[in-house]
Amino acid sequence: MKKKSPSKEPRNLDKHLFEAGQQCQKRLWLDYHEPANEAPTDGRRALSAAGDQLRALARSVFPKGVAIEAADTNRAAEETKAQLAANTPVLFGATFVADGIEIRSDIVVQNKDGAIDLYEIKSGTRIKYRYVSDLALQAHVAERCGLRVRAAFLLHLNPKYVHKEGSDFPPMQLLRSADITAKVQKQVELVRRRLQQFRQNLNDESMLQLPMGTFCTTPFRCPHLARCSREAPAMPLRELPELSRTQELELHKEGIETITALDPQRPGLTFRQRRTIACAQAGEPVLEPFVREELSQSTKPAHFLAIAALTDALPRFEGQRPWRLLPYAWAVNTLHPDGRLETADFVHVERTDPRTGFITSLAKHLEVGGTIFCWNDETLDDLRTLLDDLPAAKVAVRGVISRPHVDLMQLFDSGLFHPQLRDHSDLRASAKALLDDNTGADLVVFDDDSLRAALAKAATPRIRSTTKDKIAAEVKAGVVWASDCMLRFFRKYAGIDAAIPRPKPKPARAGQKALPKPLPKA
Repeated sequence: MKKKSPSKEPRNLDKHLFEAGQQCQKRLWLDYHEPANEAPTDGRRALSAAGDQLRALARSVFPKGVAIEAADTNRAAEETKAQLAANTPVLFGATFVADGIEIRSDIVVQNKDGAIDLYEIKSGTRIKYRYVSDLALQAHVAERCGLRVRAAFLLHLNPKYVHKEGSDFPPMQLLRSADITAKVQKQVELVRRRLQQFRQNLNDESMLQLPMGTFCTTPFRCPHLARCSREAPAMPLRELPELSRTQELELHKEGIETITALDPQRPGLTFRQRRTIACAQAGEPVLEPFVREELSQSTKPAHFLAIAALTDALPRFEGQRPWRLLPYAWAVNTLHPDGRLETADFVHVERTDPRTGFITSLAKHLEVGGTIFCWNDETLDDLRTLLDDLPAAKVAVRGVISRPHVDLMQLFDSGLFHPQLRDHSDLRASAKALLDDNTGADLVVFDDDSLRAALAKAATPRIRSTTKDKIAAEVKAGVVWASDCMLRFFRKYAGIDAAIPRPKPKPARAGQKALPKPLPKA
């Protein structure tokens, strides 16, 4: 990696750099000196739009609030100082700068004694550690500006809020206020120490030599992941399944940076880790016997179910709650006990509610009983929330979620190992390695981002019917391909002849004349 000397004129640290430093010191250095120009995904843009909407709703609760409009940080900080000196009770976007750190607060409430309350708005439904750290950073900088922080509040989505379609969001029902002052106060000193460490590391180019780790994708995918991966060794340690942070630190201290450098008999390794290491070292796939047993002993008919769904922060339809699943398409290959193969599918790309049509059509197809095979059962499990959100379709929902199911991704993660794979989270990667099928790369709509983009395009006003039909076909192609892959996996690893049987021709009787061909119809 080409090294770049630190800037001669250091710029301020901010919230995003602080988050980068908490994830990885190498990311902090790169974000500060050589930020990546990574376009946000459709999912991140949707989440950002939801955050903007929530901020507007939260501000409506404070009618006397004054917004700090200046885009320049120093001017915004001066304006904030002036408004506080004028005893303005509520500020939106208040800006504070101290000790080379700058922050903007969503809402600041000034009390009569001059002390302030901080309000941070988040689209999550519960208190998370990074939310507390965010407010602790704000409290630290505000205090360094000579202010006294009395309290810190988190305004987050109320998971019990039930939406009424066509109505505006009522802020006091959609948002829940949590007083996390005590949690924030405990974090302030830790924030101070981290900021001091971050400042030192920003001038230390040795941070570029830090190894990659599990933190590269947790809690978010690092924007420099592709760049760092190009310089990483083949089969890096961070790809070892079930790798704990303690294991990772110990192995890094020993200079072990690749999976193949590990001893599969090393104490403390899990079964899956041992098999992964042995498979990588041998360069040959490993199939555990229980995989075949699980597949072959399942109750027939076998339904290979693929679902296309999205989860949005803000609800849109009647009875929907925040962060609930919205399923838009399904496809099923059903293998009956007699070998007969039946296919079915459902696609909804309209702006209307897809849930009732989705669940009733799927329940109708599954009413013959049998076992559902899926790839990652989180989506299937999330259909359970429709029991609360869609009470009129409870029978149909129960008809789906009550069926026994097999999560092929989890089953393969536990018992099917391939030298090109560390896990089976990516169905397309598994199909390429195990079935020699790379056609999944040609799908227009497959993952969350492509589905979100397709649905947004389909919802465009005055869209042509031919364009909408094309979008529906692209969505269908994705779930049909996934269902076909699961069927092919089953046929390959169940160890049974799943081909459609053909009846044997009856032997002709001796002396029997062949029947004449029927005459063509007039």
